[in-house]
Amino acid sequence: MKVPGTFKRLTGIMGAALLLTMVTGVLQADAWWDEKWQYRKKIAFDAGDKGGNVKESITDAPVLVRLHSGNFAFANAKKDGSDIRFISADDKMPLKFHIEKFDPKQEIALVWVKVPKIVGGGTQDSIGLYYGNESANAGQEPGGTYDTAQVLSYHLSEAEGAPKDATAYGNHGSTFSGALGTAAVLGNGATFKGGADKIVVPRSPSLNFAKGFSFSAWVRFDQPQGDARLFSWQEGAQAVVVGINGDKAYARVAAGGKPAVTATAAAPLSLKAWHHVAVAAEPGKRLAVYIDGTEAAAANLPGELPAPAADIILSESYVGDLDEVQVANLARPASWFTAAVAGQGQDGKLTSYMQEESGKGGGENLTIRLIKVTARSITFDGWMIIALCTFMLLLAAVVFVNKFTRLQKIKRGNEAFLESFNHLHDPLELDQNDENFQNSNLFRIYQAGYDRIANWVEKQSEKQDDVSLTNSAMNIFRASLDRANSEEVRKMNAWMIVLTLGISGGPFWGLLGTVWGVMNTFASLAEAGEANLSAIAPGVASALACTLFGLFVAIPALFAYSFLVMHMKNLNVETRHFIEEYALRVEGFHGKEEA
Repeated sequence: MKVPGTFKRLTGIMGAALLLTMVTGVLQADAWWDEKWQYRKKIAFDAGDKGGNVKESITDAPVLVRLHSGNFAFANAKKDGSDIRFISADDKMPLKFHIEKFDPKQEIALVWVKVPKIVGGGTQDSIGLYYGNESANAGQEPGGTYDTAQVLSYHLSEAEGAPKDATAYGNHGSTFSGALGTAAVLGNGATFKGGADKIVVPRSPSLNFAKGFSFSAWVRFDQPQGDARLFSWQEGAQAVVVGINGDKAYARVAAGGKPAVTATAAAPLSLKAWHHVAVAAEPGKRLAVYIDGTEAAAANLPGELPAPAADIILSESYVGDLDEVQVANLARPASWFTAAVAGQGQDGKLTSYMQEESGKGGGENLTIRLIKVTARSITFDGWMIIALCTFMLLLAAVVFVNKFTRLQKIKRGNEAFLESFNHLHDPLELDQNDENFQNSNLFRIYQAGYDRIANWVEKQSEKQDDVSLTNSAMNIFRASLDRANSEEVRKMNAWMIVLTLGISGGPFWGLLGTVWGVMNTFASLAEAGEANLSAIAPGVASALACTLFGLFVAIPALFAYSFLVMHMKNLNVETRHFIEEYALRVEGFHGKEEA
């Protein structure tokens, strides 16, 4: 049988793709950002439903990396954490970060990392944490951890004094009345008792919310509030306020002499529990309140936002605990707050920490190193069997892709054909020039029957508009349908022998390599005159590798064959039903009884 040109091209493409994938996988596995660092740990992000449940992608987000004795070996890093580095998933680009807390005695660390992108609903994003370099200097950059829209970030982890802004804008608090050192969601926070307790943020050019406004903070209080203001800027009739009235969070914006717009969460905040309260305001669009990462209230915001012309007050008249206050000069999307809750909360649903890897001269992990050792031990005859198995696997993969694509086209073509055929009054009046039918095997069977009837009518010199088929003509018509169906089945089963050979032949090729490897093992022992690992290893490695590659061929071929056969059976059943229906409709419309 002549192999079609398309099939040859597919074979070449699949082979090249597999080779490229194997080479890329080895290079990635061997990649090590810098050999001066002895250890690394992969930090993965789960934005799926079972993880952070982040629906939309976010970029350049400051993500909290929470390290403790259960996920980080503090003894392998410098005591002050100055040797830790965060690298992109491809082990190439250093990421901006800063340390909020690093305590090797308590084995707790809080580090903020600027993650380039977290794909909404994805589970494949990750970064690398490197450590273990005694000669490394501190590499953190607090201002670079945030994007340009982040104008204020208070961790409230100071031992004394007013809160310090972690962003590059330096919007530090000028006045602070409250108590620091409160155990909070992210290390330490602050406690306020109302009255004069508050934080004053001086006016600055960066605190301009003309393009939008975002606020977020973790709050906990023991009793309903008397209109406490977590964020407040007010001058005359203009105001931007985020507060808690009783036990419900709200946001209010007043500007341009228009009535104030207020959005109040319907659900109350439970007492004595930490909650993440966030607000996003976009001029001319909407004002939204988010509780624990979920939108709780929204209102139309038709006007603009006022530009603060006075100091901003935080935690005014608030009685409770506060942690991690963040302000931005644009409206953050909902996914931003969802990711913040999932990443900063105690359950840490957004992040997961892989096992520690140690590297020296390239940083190979144990699995990759053992694979390389095994590969070096395989003998030439073993590589021959492996090459043959790999070729069979490639050929089976090409056949599967080709067949699956073909079956999908046939399915779509049959659907289009049956849609037209079922609406025909006369079963022989179908428009045969419709391009939607070109991939339909039912159409080809229909055409074979149609051509047979047309040929019979021509010989009988009857008019095409008034066809009357005798019993013998109907038998000829049915025979032509069966012949066309057989031809379609033959085409459909073409090259399936490759998968069959992969299922049955792959394990036997592997077994041949196994026996050959065992023979080499005993021959090596006889030549060495004693039992030693150097004599045994090459033959055993070849034997087991050949067995493995034989299974690599058989198992995928078995699943692929079963999958294709199931679809072919469904198509065959559909074809038989169509042939019966087609014949009955033609006989009912054009058949005549013989005297």
